[in-house]
Amino acid sequence: MSNILKVTTPVVGYDNNAVNNKQTPTQQTQDLSIKNQVDPGRVVRADGRTDADGQQGKGISYESNFGNFVQSLRELPNLQEVMTRMLFGGMANMVESGIGKGTAADIQALFQMLQMNPDELNGFLKDAMAGANRLQGPLFDVLRQIMNDTNSVELKAGILDMLRRYNDMSSGKHLQQTIQDLLEQIEGRMFRNNRQELHQLASRLRPYSMEGSQANVQLLKGQIIPYLGSYISQTKDLGKIRDLISLLALNTSRLENGNVDKVAQAFQRLMDFPSFQKHFQGMTGAQFKDMLLNVDYDKAAGKMDWTDKLLNIMQAGVRGEAGLENKEDFVNMMRSMLINESVYMPVMHVMLPVILNGVPMYSEIWVDPDEESGNPGSKERGIKLLIKFDLKDVGFFDMMMYYENGKMDMLIHYPEELAGHEGDIRDNIRKIMSKNHLEVEYLGVEQGQVPIKVSAAFPKIFERRNAVNVTI
Repeated sequence: MSNILKVTTPVVGYDNNAVNNKQTPTQQTQDLSIKNQVDPGRVVRADGRTDADGQQGKGISYESNFGNFVQSLRELPNLQEVMTRMLFGGMANMVESGIGKGTAADIQALFQMLQMNPDELNGFLKDAMAGANRLQGPLFDVLRQIMNDTNSVELKAGILDMLRRYNDMSSGKHLQQTIQDLLEQIEGRMFRNNRQELHQLASRLRPYSMEGSQANVQLLKGQIIPYLGSYISQTKDLGKIRDLISLLALNTSRLENGNVDKVAQAFQRLMDFPSFQKHFQGMTGAQFKDMLLNVDYDKAAGKMDWTDKLLNIMQAGVRGEAGLENKEDFVNMMRSMLINESVYMPVMHVMLPVILNGVPMYSEIWVDPDEESGNPGSKERGIKLLIKFDLKDVGFFDMMMYYENGKMDMLIHYPEELAGHEGDIRDNIRKIMSKNHLEVEYLGVEQGQVPIKVSAAFPKIFERRNAVNVTI
């Protein structure tokens, strides 16, 4: 069979895999050759390298944002290992270890939220997938269609500009909360008199509303940020406080960019294109604004209560409030989540910690909804999924799937504990697919020896042409 699942050999060195880091005895032997030979025709480094980042020939430049993303992936801790260790017993032990009452209450509440039966798991999964893609619904389906059909660079740029503004607008409540948190952190690092003055200015910020955010932006840009700039100039404090002020300026810029009037104006400009106008006949910028004002963005984004509890626990864990012995796990968890949700990650990522009928299970799902077809000669694009889940007392599973036009190709790796049940797994998978009206063209079921790497399943993660590669 052809490689229909399109699992390819990963780019060497980009996975945090012990196998990739092993060296042969020959490689471990000290290289005694001269590395700084004189070459009159060029200027070389002391170690003989001539490239800026230590790589010969073409490669990924780690001086770019995308390069830093790839480097972070290479050093990324295994989120599955951290989460399963904590879900299968770590967090429960923390509750008994004398941590703060607030964090203990959050842990207990989180475990209550994660308990469910198979029917409830279905809804939980749908909510999680919805939350992984904010730009969903009929409006964005139409915008995607226009983007696919048009050859106009100006129209595509206009749509992307509107989407950027929409993304900032729908994140406005979160952005303002981040701004207020940053101001509190800045206050804590200032001298007393300056702290009081900043507190008075910050207290004038109004509660968030879509239409009222502009007043807060004016206060931030006109008084608060200039005051902080003056403070830095006078005190010469170039430490952590300067980094916090930079973050404050960035979030203020995003809050301004997401002003609902600017989103409506971006929509109105797009109406100048006939190919855009035919999909929104009769709609004005004012009507589009009214539609935006009537959307519940937390609900539209599939926001779930358990994520807030998890974030609270992680925040406490990073501060060491869940025990210093657990701090590194929380730091690794946060790093992994941030990398997996990076703007450079070209596939959708969802994490699902659940307690299914009393049995803890941790799962991660990666989805590419626009995968090039695995069927030779087909002009269609399909959906590729990589699903990993670890079920306590059962073991670790890998599932690789490709879906196109009602047909499914599947590759399943099961744990060693189920070695005698391969036939049952195969039969039950076919029954499940048939029940859901899916035709299985290929089904591979085998005992897992080595987990399927994300980079092998989705090689586009490391392809520079799929990401914006810029340096700030």
